[in-house]
Amino acid sequence: MDLQLYVVDERGIVIYDSEGIRKGLDYSKKNDVYLTLQGKYGARSSPLTVSESDKGLFIAAPVRRNGKIIGAVTVIKPKKSLVPFIESTRKKFWNLSLYVALSIIVLFISILYFLFSPIRKLSEYVSALRFRKRVPFPKISVPEIRGLGEEMDRLFRELAGKEYVENYVQSMTHEIKSPLSSLLASCELIIENPGRLESLISNIQIEGKRIQTILEKLLELSSLENQSQLEKTPNLNLQDVVREAIASSVSEAVRKNIHFKEITETVWIEGNGFFLGMALRNLVQNALDFSNSGSEITIRCGKEAGLPFLEVEDSGPGIPSYALEKIFEKFYSLPRPDTGRKSSGLGLAFVKEIAKLHDADLEVKNGTSTGVVARICFKTIFQ
Repeated sequence: MDLQLYVVDERGIVIYDSEGIRKGLDYSKKNDVYLTLQGKYGARSSPLTVSESDKGLFIAAPVRRNGKIIGAVTVIKPKKSLVPFIESTRKKFWNLSLYVALSIIVLFISILYFLFSPIRKLSEYVSALRFRKRVPFPKISVPEIRGLGEEMDRLFRELAGKEYVENYVQSMTHEIKSPLSSLLASCELIIENPGRLESLISNIQIEGKRIQTILEKLLELSSLENQSQLEKTPNLNLQDVVREAIASSVSEAVRKNIHFKEITETVWIEGNGFFLGMALRNLVQNALDFSNSGSEITIRCGKEAGLPFLEVEDSGPGIPSYALEKIFEKFYSLPRPDTGRKSSGLGLAFVKEIAKLHDADLEVKNGTSTGVVARICFKTIFQ
């Protein structure tokens, strides 16, 4: 235990010492003895002896007889025996301090992440909107930041909608003006020359269908452009999309004496089969419109560098150099080789929107020798 003790009488004289070195000494002035003999709590910290530098803790208790204090017993604990305890306590203190410090750091980082993560998500979302990307509104847990983001989203959509309407009204007015002028001219000619009734009515029918097609395509495209994402099937086989597109276009291909060549493999993606089918049929229709009788249209699906793709290649005259930068513009169309008439000019814009909603790019370029190659390139590697 490494304890020492001594006993003093009522005068404060040591009458017993466990070490045998204090007996007979007068300790009446020492705090432990002086206070205890007065009935108070007595303790002190002093050298163990006059000649020793090591200190000890002195704690005294009174000795009573018939209620009267007749002496005191002092127990001494050398401080050197407390060193292991002090070191152990110090070690525990530093370990606890380190744990508290790490906890504070982790808590601080968590608070920073909780505060800045929503801001980062909102910043990325606004940046995507600025570049006209179709992304869903992010999940933000902080109500104030989520509210701010929703207000910014509404403001952007209102501004984008205003620009969208202005552009569409201008473009649609220009495109419908031409067939309407043709319709009015045909009506005037019918009045002036009833003998040409059959051919003029045919022209009215053609131009009327063109206006109808423009309006239908416009509705489809505007519906797509207002969506930030599509409902997708997790396991969609592009090979099935290709075969359905060929099946729906084969009758027109037979009528024009055009042969379909299918080069496909099983490719699974996450996508919307209905809209991808519409996109591919638009590309196939373009190929049919610009292909000569007896030619071939090749439709492919597969992977390149691990990324899925859909591709339509024809052997027609190709795209004139002046039109290469305009083909994705709404209402822009080239005259068909066999009729000289133009389409709605919305087909490629429609396909491009579907590609965007599948995180894909639409590439249209001239072939190496003749024809055009249109490819939908997906940016995600699917298993």
